[in-house]
Amino acid sequence: MEILGDKKIDIKLTKENMCILIDFDKTITSFDSLDSWAIAGMTAKEGCSIEIDKLYEKYRPIETNYNISYEEKNKQMEIWYNSCMDLYYKYKFNKNKLKEVVRNAKIGFRKGAKEFLEFAYKNKIPVVILSAGIGSVIKEFLSKENCLFDNIFLISNNFVFDENGYAIGLENSLIHTMNKCIKGHLKGKWKEEFQKREYRLLLGDTIEDINMTDNKEKTLKVGFLENLENEIAYKKEFDIILTNEDATFDKVRKIINI
Repeated sequence: MEILGDKKIDIKLTKENMCILIDFDKTITSFDSLDSWAIAGMTAKEGCSIEIDKLYEKYRPIETNYNISYEEKNKQMEIWYNSCMDLYYKYKFNKNKLKEVVRNAKIGFRKGAKEFLEFAYKNKIPVVILSAGIGSVIKEFLSKENCLFDNIFLISNNFVFDENGYAIGLENSLIHTMNKCIKGHLKGKWKEEFQKREYRLLLGDTIEDINMTDNKEKTLKVGFLENLENEIAYKKEFDIILTNEDATFDKVRKIINI
């Protein structure tokens, strides 16, 4: 089902005037895929995945609850993400195990997502994947699917590794649900490429994903909605909401007509 948001849409996207800003977990990947945090836990020593799953069960309902204040949710997300990071260090997340783990894990594209990324690559449309997930997992998945294209710039939580491939810290400050924003992350040619394009196409699965953009007035915001109880909240923020059988990238292509 396609649902229009409460705001009038006055944006006409073309291959020449647009760039793409997109979330990864549950957006590029399907709703039933494991997220990059869970997959990262599978590369660590025994016990890590169990504790990561427990944290997910506790904090994911908070992440998708839009009756909680921004301040409280921000606080809880910081606790959740930092707790996960502590577990990766404790249980020795190892990048050398990623290829095998990603190959066998339950993770796959949302319908039409691979073709969508291929289309953007062929038409030289700049794509920024802005994810609060784990960058090494995302890169490995895209590489496995032959979609790690040079028009894609990834902003995510990227580990620093020791000589044995174990995670010992983060390259930059922690990115979580509540602080995801492209501003300050784009530099050099990527900043220039985005500034050249008049419009942004934003795609995400949580309301907080709308904050990824640096220019909301020039952004067409598409939300993938899993829990229909949140429809009213999504309508206030997204221009278009896709649910059920319409929650595909094939539908996105039809909507923007490119």
